[in-house]
Amino acid sequence: PNLPRKAKENRLEDIRMCTACCHCWDNVIGGEAMTCSVNARAGKEGEYRISRVEKAKDVFVIGGGPAGMEAARVAALRGHRVTLFEKKDKLGGQLLCAAVPPYKEEWKTFISYLSAQLKKLGVDIRLNEECTAGTVEKENPDAVIVATGADPIVPDVPGVDRDNVVTAIDVLTRRKEVGEKVVVVGGGSTGCETAEFLHKNGRRVTILEALGVIGGDIGAWNRWVVLGRLESAVRLETNTRLEKIGEKGVQAVWCDRYPRFFEADSVVVAMGMKGSDVVTEGLRGRFKSVHKIGDCEKPGRVRDAVASGFRAGFEV
Repeated sequence: PNLPRKAKENRLEDIRMCTACCHCWDNVIGGEAMTCSVNARAGKEGEYRISRVEKAKDVFVIGGGPAGMEAARVAALRGHRVTLFEKKDKLGGQLLCAAVPPYKEEWKTFISYLSAQLKKLGVDIRLNEECTAGTVEKENPDAVIVATGADPIVPDVPGVDRDNVVTAIDVLTRRKEVGEKVVVVGGGSTGCETAEFLHKNGRRVTILEALGVIGGDIGAWNRWVVLGRLESAVRLETNTRLEKIGEKGVQAVWCDRYPRFFEADSVVVAMGMKGSDVVTEGLRGRFKSVHKIGDCEKPGRVRDAVASGFRAGFEV
């Protein structure tokens, strides 16, 4: 009943919109309990009852992605004094990239929702400010939640440091431009979405995937739709392992036996992410209450980041 009530009261910023990610449907068809990517309490309302704390703490949250924002929101709801540090000039983290490819714009509504809630709850948001172990030691909060995200995995192959090589994050944030012919190395969800984005922007794209399937990490409910669009727009190559990157393209091996060359002006690396965290190590042994969440703990999907953020805010 809260959704129509909020709409009637013109509080649309308080409505957590569905992003159409279909994670809930993946649960259902997989015979699992239904969960939600943007609402960690869905299905756990009895377990996750948010109540005010008797004694408020000073809580630092380092990182303004979905995990950090959710942790800050829940901690503030419980009555803690929360400060959120984000070294960039806007909140959102990897969600800012996730909302760029075609048909993914609805992720922007989740960024808007979390941002609005943090402001309403009085969270001290410090943009363009990097929080280090030294900052924590100087200001001495009661608890620290580290949500510093992840960095792209870059393969150790000859030519990977060439000027014509970029990451999927570079492409989706528009930090770097690519040529007309593009090879995307990595056929998981990020590689597929980046390839579709490039195709929509007039590039001729080939995806190289070392495994036997494209989009293997995309939920079953959406995967057939994504592949249907890609098959008519992008060249898909499975069982194809990258070996070397040159000025004019990519040298690879098909089925671990047959050498193949793919012409390309630019090469986009989309081979997954690795946690990025220098803060926790700097605090180890010197600060007791440190919670590591989201991609910096273990790279995953939005649902994983939000769930870990909720738990940290709930337990801090």
